[in-house]
Amino acid sequence: MFKRYFILNAAITILFVACSNTTAEFPSQSFRSRLSEGDRHMGWSLNYFDSWQNGLQPRYLMLAERHTIAAIKLFRHLESDTSPRISEYYVVRERRTRSCRLLAELQFEAGNHGHQLSSSMPDGCVYF
Repeated sequence: MFKRYFILNAAITILFVACSNTTAEFPSQSFRSRLSEGDRHMGWSLNYFDSWQNGLQPRYLMLAERHTIAAIKLFRHLESDTSPRISEYYVVRERRTRSCRLLAELQFEAGNHGHQLSSSMPDGCVYF
């Protein structure tokens, strides 16, 4: 009797331990938190772009570019993780597209003022 109880207790313990471990296959953040993270990057980008327009200091363009690219990558990954069958897919798609437009505008502004930003567009953006 004691042996059965011990084996059953060991099996339950192993089951709890196995189920409590997280796997790296699934994103740990929710859709909303990932969307908010991309929005935060875009907020920083717009803030730095406004600073660029006020003072024309190249570092602001570089910071805006860095945050815009981070937002594009986040939105692209979130879009690929979301089904086109649900409305959130189109929300993310629109934000990625808007981010790509901002990046193109940043590159245009830099070129007009004799500065060079990275000339390549990240995956998920295309020139029209």
